[in-house]
Amino acid sequence: MVSDKYWDFYSFFYNPLLKVAEKERSVLYENLALEPKLPLNVYVAGCGTGLDFPYLPAGSRVLGVDFSANMLRKAASVAQQLAQSPHFMQIQLRQGYAELSELPDNSQDLVLLHLILAVTSQPQALLNEAVRVLKPNGKISLWDKFLPDDQHASLLRQGLNKLTTKLATSINLQIEPLLANLPLRIVQREFRVAKFMQHIILQKE
Repeated sequence: MVSDKYWDFYSFFYNPLLKVAEKERSVLYENLALEPKLPLNVYVAGCGTGLDFPYLPAGSRVLGVDFSANMLRKAASVAQQLAQSPHFMQIQLRQGYAELSELPDNSQDLVLLHLILAVTSQPQALLNEAVRVLKPNGKISLWDKFLPDDQHASLLRQGLNKLTTKLATSINLQIEPLLANLPLRIVQREFRVAKFMQHIILQKE
């Protein structure tokens, strides 16, 4: 498992790296179609530097958990800026494992798993936790580097995966096996960036 010191170092480059993906983040929130005046209970697993926070409805109650103290310091700065704007929301931040949210069962309207399933060493445990805390009919937003379920990784992709796993992320994770035994249905699925990225909206049954 990659240490928190690795992610603390990575936090210095995180925002510039993801700035190129900001359009993709905007598209996925268009797909989610959140009501701006309807506050939600939201769990942001692996919240990073808080890049998702400004997209959430004002007045929402948000828990962000991340492994890295440096990431959380940057997320706290975003939370403070939002607290001083009309887009105020209650944001709680905690350092720890996203698989262990400590939230009550059936308490969240929305769980965000953005660029985290392919990073964690326990993707099944993280999805199980998301289902546990989600209210019936609540939604999970997945956004990650999933390998299409009807494909096998090419030799090139297998080689690239050896490199990316050293950088703490897999590009060969497939989502269908993880969903097989969970009470979730796919509401919407969109392939992006030449099918390298996927945005999947799931609803708890």
